[in-house]
Amino acid sequence: MINNTINVLQEPSEQEKRQKQFEINLRQVLKNQAKIGHLRKIYFIHNTKNTDKVFEAIRKEISREAVDMQDWNKVCPLKWLLFQQVLLKLKDSNVPVSSTKALLKIAKHTDINISEDHELKECLQYCHDIGSVVYFDEENLADYVILDPKWLINAFRCFFSDTIENVIKVSNDWQQLTNTGLLTDGLISRLFSKKPELKFEDNKVHLIEVMKRFDFIVNLRNSTAFYMPCMIKTCSLSEVQRQFSDGSQPFYKTSWICLEFKFLPPVFFNHIIAWYIKQYQVSVITKKGIRSKTNALYRQVGVFDLDQSSYERLVVCEGPNTIALQVWNSRVSNTTYGNLVSELFRFVELVRKRYNLYISYTNTFTCKDGDFKINRQTIESLLSTKYRCLEHKTDHLSGELIQPWNFTLHVK
Repeated sequence: MINNTINVLQEPSEQEKRQKQFEINLRQVLKNQAKIGHLRKIYFIHNTKNTDKVFEAIRKEISREAVDMQDWNKVCPLKWLLFQQVLLKLKDSNVPVSSTKALLKIAKHTDINISEDHELKECLQYCHDIGSVVYFDEENLADYVILDPKWLINAFRCFFSDTIENVIKVSNDWQQLTNTGLLTDGLISRLFSKKPELKFEDNKVHLIEVMKRFDFIVNLRNSTAFYMPCMIKTCSLSEVQRQFSDGSQPFYKTSWICLEFKFLPPVFFNHIIAWYIKQYQVSVITKKGIRSKTNALYRQVGVFDLDQSSYERLVVCEGPNTIALQVWNSRVSNTTYGNLVSELFRFVELVRKRYNLYISYTNTFTCKDGDFKINRQTIESLLSTKYRCLEHKTDHLSGELIQPWNFTLHVK
């Protein structure tokens, strides 16, 4: 007896086809973009036809993510929850910011009974950790609490929005910001005045301190002037180098050392460049033709003096998921720069912990005249005395890449 039954794979429904195509299109749009690292799981929800199963799946996924949060299952005193309700009522009453002094007075009420300053700080830190307020127990920040995080976001939008009024765009202050990164006090006020009902100008001093905390703005070393690195125009590395060397004088360069990340949030380099601005003197470019001086700061490149004579300069660059360092030297020097690498490693770890980022990187190298964005060499690829440089189609000594940064190898 012969069974003529044929098993046929069921064709996907029209809805399944559309969902599949959506996923393909989404990944295509995000291809080669750092933001794809934020994509975890996709759920399709129908306005009327979904059963509770899909919502239950979303709840479980959120719960799994929440378990990994540092405040999950944390014991919270009842009076903290009561005080949190007071903060919410203040926010709903259009009070976006309050002093900690005023909040302590409220917290001491017998219905709440938070009487000590240190407990108020602990409570505010808890509220900050769960996202209901913005509070930093740090110098220049601890005296005020932002009760409405959305209000803070709207304040940031005054600077980063695409809808900057034309009268501001054509102003000298705005041109100076985009050309040099210098942010004047007058421009800050003009940008905040776009939303007078939100009272940004009344709270300008604290907002500036918060923006400094997030490295949106930074003071140059030994200066009170504000700079906004992310707003500066871009400039190619080759053009930056031409501004420092015309070829008539010796100009020596180390190899590139790179921190190659699997995924690097775009804002991360802003923290890096802001840190270098605070630590080192920004190199100055002198333009002889127009007798002017500008700081060597650009959107993805910064140049810093390593000594007072300006013989040695550190170049800090950003590439796709990469942070790269190189030292320029206008005199012969056998100096090694392992200390610069160690400093960067420590700061990256500090930022990672501060913002709870799950990022990792690999140390890679590129020859001194190479493009650090391509053909990077790993430690493993440099175990021989020489390696093949694909960019220059020649052999280089492995030691030339690693020795300037105090890396050692047991080469074959």
